[in-house]
Amino acid sequence: MKNLFIMTVPQWQGSAAGTAPYHGAKSMGRMIGSDLIDAEIAVREQSVAKRIDGVWYLHEIVKHYNDILTVLDEHRPRKLLTLGGDCSSDVITISYLNKIYDGDMVVLWLDAHANISTPESSKTGKCNGMPLRILLGEGSSKILELLPTVLNTDQVVYTGLRSVEHPERQFIVNHAIPNAPVSSSCFNMLESILQRTNKKHVYIHIGLDVIDPLEFDAVGYPFPGGILYEDLLVTLEQIGKEFSVVGSSVTEYHPTGDDSKAKLKRLLNVVKGMFD
Repeated sequence: MKNLFIMTVPQWQGSAAGTAPYHGAKSMGRMIGSDLIDAEIAVREQSVAKRIDGVWYLHEIVKHYNDILTVLDEHRPRKLLTLGGDCSSDVITISYLNKIYDGDMVVLWLDAHANISTPESSKTGKCNGMPLRILLGEGSSKILELLPTVLNTDQVVYTGLRSVEHPERQFIVNHAIPNAPVSSSCFNMLESILQRTNKKHVYIHIGLDVIDPLEFDAVGYPFPGGILYEDLLVTLEQIGKEFSVVGSSVTEYHPTGDDSKAKLKRLLNVVKGMFD
């Protein structure tokens, strides 16, 4: 397990809608255990709202990304788990791992939302709607210049996607980015899609709103439908057995009651188990 580097990135500025993701990331760190956390990125709980280059809180986000790069340059991990605040918390870790594995990596994006807007196409200017487009090389130049490498569209696979704005949908269709269903009976389809990418390594981004809100609603942007909680756990366990998982993230946790905490602790244990 110690070959796994665990980093907490309590960034909330990407969501630009309150500090719940900040507290969520810190809470996940406590659930996993402070003795297992290798680094925590310093994030201010209060920031002055500014929109620069079409992105809210851009200066703070750039600072966080620079701090992440400093940590990665120092430790040079080859397997990474990010306990993130908003959905843009793991942009740098994905880009870093893609460089480490020389592009031989597919990113499985488990999220209700497409997260593939540009500052120009975004209605909100929130960075958590832009991480995949940034990773594909489009977005604020202040962020793009920090990326160790960029992805190609054939390195992206969606799962659980169901909230998509029109410009995002057009981009997804134009580049034939697949959206695989997830259930206990559909793993063979997801497995086949991942295998067709011909990539040896897998990175799994988990936005918790991928889960059906009737089963887990401790998120900032719940959307009807989604993956059943138990099906998600089974799917992650199967991916861990069938593929070389080199990175993952868990993001968008908004702490609520004991039921969501218990489910999240179980999910985190499964995520850690993918690296065994």
